[in-house]
Amino acid sequence: MTLRNVHLKWSKKHRTRLEKAAAGVAKVDLLCTALTWRMLRVQAASQFSTVKFPGEAKQGTTDKAMVRVPLTGPQLAQFMERTLWGTLPMVAATPGHRALYQRAYDAAASVVDGVDLSAAGGATAPDIVIDARIGTE
Repeated sequence: MTLRNVHLKWSKKHRTRLEKAAAGVAKVDLLCTALTWRMLRVQAASQFSTVKFPGEAKQGTTDKAMVRVPLTGPQLAQFMERTLWGTLPMVAATPGHRALYQRAYDAAASVVDGVDLSAAGGATAPDIVIDARIGTE
C-alpha cells in the first residue's frame, strides 16, 4: 500500500492546479470509454458540492464506446480534487479504482499545467484523454 499522493493532496502545486482549472479553463473535453466515465463520475460527485457533472452515456452506448464529456473549469477543479482524493488507499475500494483515479488525475493535471493564464484571447485546452483504447478487438 502506497501513500504516494497524501502530501500532494495538500500541496501548493495541487492548490495552484485547482485554481488554474476553476478560473483559467472555460471548457475542456474529457475523452474516455462509457464505463470509465461511469466510474469517474461517481468519484467526482460530492454530496457537499453544488457542482453537477454531465450524465451517463446515451442509451444504447456500449461500455467500450468512447464518449466526449465537456467539463467547465469548476467541474474540472472538482474532478481533479475528487480523483486525487480517490488515489488514497483508505478511500478507493480497490487497487484498480486507485489506478484509474491516478491516471485520470495525471491526465487532467498535465492539461492544467499547460494552461497559460496570460494568453490573450484565451487558448484552447487540449482534450483530456483517459483511455488509450488498447484492447483485443
